[in-house]
Amino acid sequence: MAMKVNVASAPVDDEGKVYHLGLGKGDVPQYMILPGAPERTAIIARTWDGAREIASNREYKTVTGRYKNVPIGTTSTGIGAASSEIAIHELHALGVHTCIRVGTTGVIQPDYDLGDLVIPVACVRHDGTSDNYIEPAYPATADTMVTMALMQACENLGYRYGVGIGYTAASFYVGQGRPVGVYEPSFLANIIPDLQSAGVVNIEMECSGQFVVGRLHGMRMGAILAVVANRVTDRWGEEGGEEKSTKAASEAVFILKDWEVSGDIKLNLSKRLRIKGMYL
Repeated sequence: MAMKVNVASAPVDDEGKVYHLGLGKGDVPQYMILPGAPERTAIIARTWDGAREIASNREYKTVTGRYKNVPIGTTSTGIGAASSEIAIHELHALGVHTCIRVGTTGVIQPDYDLGDLVIPVACVRHDGTSDNYIEPAYPATADTMVTMALMQACENLGYRYGVGIGYTAASFYVGQGRPVGVYEPSFLANIIPDLQSAGVVNIEMECSGQFVVGRLHGMRMGAILAVVANRVTDRWGEEGGEEKSTKAASEAVFILKDWEVSGDIKLNLSKRLRIKGMYL
């Protein structure tokens, strides 16, 4: 006779709040911005009215407010897709339906300058978390409406940006082709050239996991990333990209809400980077 397997229930704290984020029903709006670093939540909320921190636990800090009179919130997710999965699942349990990741990234195409923005439409899945949800052949794609809103936000704010395919790694060092001096697998030297040959634009550590987990929860997911390194030109620097990405994410939430209320989608695109004859 087969043994009965008890399925674990979703953990909550003594007050009935979701276990890791420390939030309850009604604490957050339906639109959330997801930075990695907790301190970035304060940067995001600088342009909001009535911003206030409502919870902080481990890597998860949550701030809410209003941007152009639209209720908006931000929860930090930490580094990597594994901690992101926890945040996305618990935000979904609270009624969140749209999330935009903001963060930093390295690019592997020479056309990008430090401080430029990347809007990934899809990602190669090496995040180490999404494979626990579904087979590797399932694509990691951003929501079309969220992507268009992010593009229009960059246009409204006058920011230079590119749109393309990203690569999400579960490792910062070896997994991104960085030698560590103690162990160097034979494939390490080919990681970046192979991705460049495939037209991949950037490398980071969260997007594919967030896109897959969010989509499987029925959520709309997107991302906008500030270029802080170019692996081709060997340049590093923030150059104001972090602040631009956070402003663009808030503006995109306003645009999404306006499109939903009016039913009228307007795109006016002129600042996209044209790379090797293609829009990326």
